[in-house]
Amino acid sequence: FWSYHGIYQDQWRHDQKVKEAVKANLADMVSDEHITLADGRRVINIPLPELKEFRISFDRHHYDSVGQSEEAEGKPTGESQSHKRMGTGKEGGTENGQDVEDAAVTLEEAADIIFERLTLPDLDPLKRAVGDGQELQPSSWNKVGLKSRWVRRATLRESMKRYVQYKGKLVINAEDVRFWQYDPLPAEEGGAVVLAMMDTSGSMGTFEKYLAKSFFFWTVEFLRRNYPHVELVFLAHDVRAREVDEETFFHRGSSGGTVSSSVYRLGLDILDQRYPIEQFNTYAFHFTDGGNLTSDNVLAVEVGMELARRTNLFGYGEIHDTDRNPSPLFQSFAERQGIGAMVLRRKEDIFRALEYYFGKDKDDHAHTIQA
Repeated sequence: FWSYHGIYQDQWRHDQKVKEAVKANLADMVSDEHITLADGRRVINIPLPELKEFRISFDRHHYDSVGQSEEAEGKPTGESQSHKRMGTGKEGGTENGQDVEDAAVTLEEAADIIFERLTLPDLDPLKRAVGDGQELQPSSWNKVGLKSRWVRRATLRESMKRYVQYKGKLVINAEDVRFWQYDPLPAEEGGAVVLAMMDTSGSMGTFEKYLAKSFFFWTVEFLRRNYPHVELVFLAHDVRAREVDEETFFHRGSSGGTVSSSVYRLGLDILDQRYPIEQFNTYAFHFTDGGNLTSDNVLAVEVGMELARRTNLFGYGEIHDTDRNPSPLFQSFAERQGIGAMVLRRKEDIFRALEYYFGKDKDDHAHTIQA
């Protein structure tokens, strides 16, 4: 018993250490440069301190000998001496370092920990998820059917009717037996749709594309894991906007100018034509470097606000790799209610964006965050 109990305790402690390490490195882990392949699986390597057994040891960092402290001998005390022994200062140390190893965690395991803190905001449950036409629901019963679909209560009711009518013995006959009849669920019942809108103009450099694609990568992973029936619509734009497939969306290059109003207008047209507001929860996210055509700013704000009124949440993310001020388009959105606007300047801001837009217990998503 004790052997098995000890093994269980060790496994539990190890799992807790891994979970703590994942949470401590969440900001870095949303970066896809940490994702590697191992045995055909996508894994993430995280630093994990070695898990040691409990033991009693003498504190040699405080005393060098019994009854004589470091301070009595005129030696440096405190943190500086400790750093010297551990080798964390400029000079080499004399003691062993802390045992730290990289623990390989699958992308799915890391996603479980990351996504437990996220949810789709303001989701109306009455707008049910899209069905595939293959699911069945019981609708009525009949005298013929499969034995596995036997309805016990209805069968007993029929037997009791006959017993009351004829005052005979209460026996279930063949004519009393009832079976469930199933009808397919409608193929379309509404649900939720997310518009993923990304700037693919020539001003989107390597860093800007990296952050935008990383945000949408983790957003898609989150939605498909937690909301498998949510529909995703991928929109790319430069001067003009177009709907593309997922593969093109994540691997498209950058060229051309920037007209943000074009992608907002296309998003509105798609929602109006394919996703009735009474049936679908709708969300839209636009990531750009903010370099919009100056003459388009007024129209972009006007159409963007129309899109915000049409959706449960409209998120506008502006990416800068320098400390330059946000664009006039960002400033205009930041001054208005109904749009969640934020600036991203570092890789760890990807996770901040996920928390900002999808974090649980968020009462108000329509405010501004600047990094």
